[in-house]
Amino acid sequence: MWIKYPLALACLALPLVVATGAGAGATDLPAPTRTDPVVGTATVPPDRPVLVGVRHGRHDRYDRVVFDFAGGTPAYRVEYAPLVGIGTGDPIALAGAADLRVTFAGAPSTTLDMRTVLDPRYPTLRQVRFGGAFEGRILAGLGLADRLGFRVLRLADPPRIAVDVAHPPAAPFGTETFRGGGGAGLVSIAGVRSGAHPGYDRLVLDLRTAAHPLVTVAYTRPAPNRVHIGLTGLTTAPARITGPRQIHIGLSRLRGVSVVAYENGTVSVFADTNRRTGFRVMLLTNPTRVVVDVRH
Repeated sequence: MWIKYPLALACLALPLVVATGAGAGATDLPAPTRTDPVVGTATVPPDRPVLVGVRHGRHDRYDRVVFDFAGGTPAYRVEYAPLVGIGTGDPIALAGAADLRVTFAGAPSTTLDMRTVLDPRYPTLRQVRFGGAFEGRILAGLGLADRLGFRVLRLADPPRIAVDVAHPPAAPFGTETFRGGGGAGLVSIAGVRSGAHPGYDRLVLDLRTAAHPLVTVAYTRPAPNRVHIGLTGLTTAPARITGPRQIHIGLSRLRGVSVVAYENGTVSVFADTNRRTGFRVMLLTNPTRVVVDVRH
């Protein structure tokens, strides 16, 4: 490892702050869908990595930020959280509706000016700025247009860490009945979540099965403002449901959710809204989820 230091030191003289128009190709990755924190370990001892550059690019389904290092890559944690200044804890405002924070640990120095601000204005990525560097830690923040899926890639030759953030969903909103999924033997719900997004409210059903049950989504006739989400497995095995059956939400459109399990193994999830409007449905995997967005 030591014979690489002369080359690395030569790179340190030229900090890299680049905007790249990275276009999509045949090997482009799909859009990421996970939003839970991602952590990774260092590839070298904690006194080696040096942050030497940051750049960004737009792809077909996602935007990418690349942090370039010399001497290897440090440990990292990427999560939805506010960016703050190292040593002060003062919040640092980012452009966009959601903040994705990147923490590097074991990176003793950087050749970048921590006052660097990048404003790519891509579909999701709106801004990149730093919270400072102190005692081997470096904080960076990605200002995003919305809270969307992301992934982290640790790459080599040269050492770098890439953060991909998905573009907003392209599916249109509508009121036609949705039908999809199929393959799960039973209905198994691990939890129900909701959240406010720019322009829509989101309801997420977390499932325990690798495949989706048959899913139907439509407004009900008796209650025109109520969205019915029907879940049907391949068998009549009893459904498994974790968490409360009645949930108060109180968002702009989504007001509450009730979950009803029937003897034949099917499940109805009723989502009450304050006004009949368009919705869209996404069936996501890794982990398995049913996502219903209700337009504001």
